[in-house]
Amino acid sequence: MNGVWASVVAVAGTLLGVLATGLLQRWISVRAEREAGLQRLREAAIMLADALTDYRGRLYWETSLRSSAETTPEQEGEARKESWASRSQVNYAMNRLRLSTRDDSLLELATAARDATFGVQTQTCTPHEAREQQHAFLRAVAALAPQSVQPVFS
Repeated sequence: MNGVWASVVAVAGTLLGVLATGLLQRWISVRAEREAGLQRLREAAIMLADALTDYRGRLYWETSLRSSAETTPEQEGEARKESWASRSQVNYAMNRLRLSTRDDSLLELATAARDATFGVQTQTCTPHEAREQQHAFLRAVAALAPQSVQPVFS
């Protein structure tokens, strides 16, 4: 009879061990997927922030050339061409961000940053306001970081 009980305890222990191992593996897998998703989101956010910054810089350069008496029409045309290419990069980065998250509040902040930056061209927004919108977006992304990583923006 002692042998039967020992076998029952051994089988129960084995089953509990398998269950615990399976649950632990699932937890690790879910956590790894979440971290990978956050990493993709951070990369998309960085890509958007870089594209916004580059576009504002090109707008500044285009405005500087336009106000200079020494600027040739070719230089002005080239600056405008580079500015539009940079604007396209902003739209590409927005597309990547949209595919990286379903968080509507984050997408609204990104859209506000994009629209503010586009508003610099039409002078409906100042570069300072556009940068502030971009920083608000980046703060929201940084707040999604795991607790072990301290956000850069505060």
